[in-house]
Amino acid sequence: MGELLTTFEARVQRARRDFFDEGRVPTGLVSDAVIRSWERSRGQGLGAADRRVFSPISRRQVAWIEERNRRLVEHALPEMEKLRAALARGGWGIVCTDADGVVVKALFGSGSAYRDMDRIFEVGRPIGESSIGTSGPGCALVDRQPVVVRAAEHFLDEIRGFSCASVPIFDPAGDLAGVLDATRYCNGGPVTVLEPLAIAARAVENRMLAGLGAALTMGFHYRPDLLGTPLEGVIAFAETGQVLGANGAARQLLELAAEGQAGMDFGHLFDCPPETFVQALSGRLAQGVVWSDGGLRFEARFEAARKGSLLARLGEAARTAQRAGTLPVMAPAATEPSEVDGVAERALQIARRAFQRDIPVLINGETGTGKEVLARHLHDGSERAGGPFVAINCSSLPAGLIESEFFGYEDGAFTGGRRGGAPGKFELARGGTLFLDEIGDMPLELQGRLLRVLQERSFTRLGGAKLIAFDARIVAATHRSLDELVASGGFREDLYYRIKGVRVSLPALRERADREALIDRLLAREAGDGPCPPLSAAARRLLLGYAWPGNIRQLGYVLRLALTLADGEALIDVQHLPEELLDDVGRPVAVTSAAPPDSQVSLRDVELDAVRAAMEKCAGNVSAAARCLGVARATMYRKLRLLEAAGAAG
Repeated sequence: MGELLTTFEARVQRARRDFFDEGRVPTGLVSDAVIRSWERSRGQGLGAADRRVFSPISRRQVAWIEERNRRLVEHALPEMEKLRAALARGGWGIVCTDADGVVVKALFGSGSAYRDMDRIFEVGRPIGESSIGTSGPGCALVDRQPVVVRAAEHFLDEIRGFSCASVPIFDPAGDLAGVLDATRYCNGGPVTVLEPLAIAARAVENRMLAGLGAALTMGFHYRPDLLGTPLEGVIAFAETGQVLGANGAARQLLELAAEGQAGMDFGHLFDCPPETFVQALSGRLAQGVVWSDGGLRFEARFEAARKGSLLARLGEAARTAQRAGTLPVMAPAATEPSEVDGVAERALQIARRAFQRDIPVLINGETGTGKEVLARHLHDGSERAGGPFVAINCSSLPAGLIESEFFGYEDGAFTGGRRGGAPGKFELARGGTLFLDEIGDMPLELQGRLLRVLQERSFTRLGGAKLIAFDARIVAATHRSLDELVASGGFREDLYYRIKGVRVSLPALRERADREALIDRLLAREAGDGPCPPLSAAARRLLLGYAWPGNIRQLGYVLRLALTLADGEALIDVQHLPEELLDDVGRPVAVTSAAPPDSQVSLRDVELDAVRAAMEKCAGNVSAAARCLGVARATMYRKLRLLEAAGAAG
């Protein structure tokens, strides 16, 4: 039932004699993970008698650690508080470290059961292997696995009186974010808290995913009773279907390596009709069954973002995932006017004149329609073109840093700030243009401060008293209806009329009459100095008929991908386009560029032609053909079965 204390102590003491006194590697006495950690600790130059735990910590270092790990603590703290309440009677202290093994938060009870823990686990203290040798957090960080380290299994003598259980935490990109640890004074008994600790760590990972603001979140598991629990796999998707992040359970269920997440989308991961994602994204699908690329069946639940805030949150989610390495990095948008040609020329002329006279311009448009491109176009066409163009996304700033980001701060204004202070965006835009993107998502408390700056044309840095003149022209942009926000109290009416000098609306790509010419211009731009094969009639038809939820930004990505897949080909054809463009099943399109102009067949025939061509090109290699088409292997096998059935019927 349980392990005798003397047996455990005897095994560990024998292992320590073998390792520390006689220089032998003990076998069968302690876990291999502990032996490996002892060897690494000794390799770091540590000795068992070293005193490393109670060294002083710099206050400046603490402030920097707290600021750098603010989001990690924000996600971990609710789960840490639950653990403390559940494990308090056992004398457990709950600790969170970052990926470097530095303590970022610790929670303890009161009384003798917790003596010295507040000193050992001070915020800012390094407790990784290189600092204090073998410990639970150190082993979990290196091995990336849950671990228990008890009593004399610790490398240093000064922490042999403790037992700890530690579980790694992974961020949405699959990278190590830190460790969740439970530590107490050793009472000789086995450690049984690893399971609740692991569940809490999974809950922290799910909170991180929720913080991405994804367009669609999918939870899945082969056991339906585990849906909605911390044990389910969770994947966050952008509105285009691309993966923004996944938790550890999802990566394990799908056998998805962290580096394999980059560039993945819904179609790559799950073998189901394209309309499944569309239905889930629109909120029409709450639950269903999906098949993975490996042929496994999962029960799935879908949670679409609320429509009113979807696009603003998606913009920041895509930027977060780019920083984490989960999405291809887009090239900076060119400031040539091709993206803004869809604006009525009269409206564009008015906007140019208003901007020249320092009248604020407000741009409305869906995400990806080129709002920043138009703002840069106005800037570049004015006498302020030689000055800076400073863009700031009002929806992506952390709440605690908004004012310092906007207005800057003086030396000593807050802990962790740069020595000598720093200018804010309003100061950096002097003599140029300040572009306030997604202004509809600006917090109400900051709206009042912005209004005062626009009225008084001056501001002060955070922690300062000196007035700084504001000398920049304002262009604001939003995908939201500010009229509705004003009516609901979400946006200040007085600020609205301050920034709405002239309003310009950018049409969605699906609404533009010049779609075909724009596709050709962007294709040539994406090709640059490289070869630019023309579009086949079928590919052009698909591009023109697609709804383009990501608008011009999405079109640019699709064309870049098509050029990559069609490298060395005479034409860009259907098989070079992403699978999501084939959503409108049954829509008549031309089969290939070689088909007569008036021939029309079902979309299924187009798909099967693409499958046939890919298999011929790849000499019958199914995996290679699937990669060529940008689809999952399971999807490829399903299409081949359809192709075989069509051949038999013919």
